[in-house]
Amino acid sequence: MVKFWGKKSAASVDGPTGSPEPAPDDAECNSPTSEQEAALDQLAATLRVWGRYAFDLDDLNASTIRQQFDLWARHMLVMTAHPASRAEPPDETEIAVPPRRDWQGLREFVTRLRRREQSYVFRQIRDTRQVIGDFVQTMVGILAEDQEEQTRVTSVVNNLRYAIESNAPLEILSQETTRAIDLISRIAEERNLRHQNLFQELTAKLQTLRGELDEARREMELDPLTRLYNRKAFDEHLERVFELSILSGQPACLLMLDVDHFKDINDRFGHPVGDLVLRRLADRCQQAFPRKDDFVARYGGEEFIIVLRETPLRTAVVLGERLLRAIRDLRVESERGTLGFTVSIGLAELDPHASSGQWLRGADNALYQAKREGRDRIEYHDPAKG
Repeated sequence: MVKFWGKKSAASVDGPTGSPEPAPDDAECNSPTSEQEAALDQLAATLRVWGRYAFDLDDLNASTIRQQFDLWARHMLVMTAHPASRAEPPDETEIAVPPRRDWQGLREFVTRLRRREQSYVFRQIRDTRQVIGDFVQTMVGILAEDQEEQTRVTSVVNNLRYAIESNAPLEILSQETTRAIDLISRIAEERNLRHQNLFQELTAKLQTLRGELDEARREMELDPLTRLYNRKAFDEHLERVFELSILSGQPACLLMLDVDHFKDINDRFGHPVGDLVLRRLADRCQQAFPRKDDFVARYGGEEFIIVLRETPLRTAVVLGERLLRAIRDLRVESERGTLGFTVSIGLAELDPHASSGQWLRGADNALYQAKREGRDRIEYHDPAKG
């Protein structure tokens, strides 16, 4: 590994009279010993590992956290500019090259982030346990009459309890809860004449539980800024559409679009206006593709992607041109004036002889072609050209 510090000579340890000199401050300690070098290397590696396994919090996504840890790691290694002492993305006007390593800033950043992670996890666990506790308590009230029914319900409750105590993923927890709901619903139908009022209360609680779990799962698939589907949801949907289209022989198209000169928008108008541009663009995309089978997602940053089922290339081109015109008419109001913007679009039709990954790369290549050809245009991928 390349080292970024020089070696300090032994003569610098003692002064001219042989007595020890005062310990240098951090600004002077740019030539650490090999042991200090190793410690800094390990610290930087630890920060990057922490960032690599970050997860989304209420108002802070994993990508931003990874960027912050990477900036701190580079700062500790080579004393580059470090992020401002907060967990939000840094503003360029707030970054200054420090004369020393900002150990206090790093400690404050890690402390704040860890507290936010702890609060988020504790709240999720508390809310889930409360909902499941109400669910189990309600089921207990109907288990006194029929031994066979009690055995059946006890089995699904034990499975559900194991899913909770083993910290199973939300998908598994939802599946086990749905099984329990279906079983209790059947029992409710069998005993409805005898226990009408009790089962009405039970049904209400079970429906609430189902709704909360479904809502939690749906929120995991949505981008918090635009409320479109996120990258994970798109990856899963792409595979389903690809397989269905291959089996049915129906055409399908991908439109990948990117905001032109988005960095300039952020620099001139500020990141809040940039976020507003993305939200307005997301709304316009949803309006332009209202079919039930149309799938609109935020691919990442200022990139969006649209999956069109049962749509040939010539139709997709017409729809893409219509979207370009609609976006040109958009205006965003801000304190610094009215802002207009354009997008570039790359289009690729499904090739039954290629893979889903090649389909996606075709749309991406077409998008870059649109950028090279002058932006504010649509280009489509020609499989014959690779």
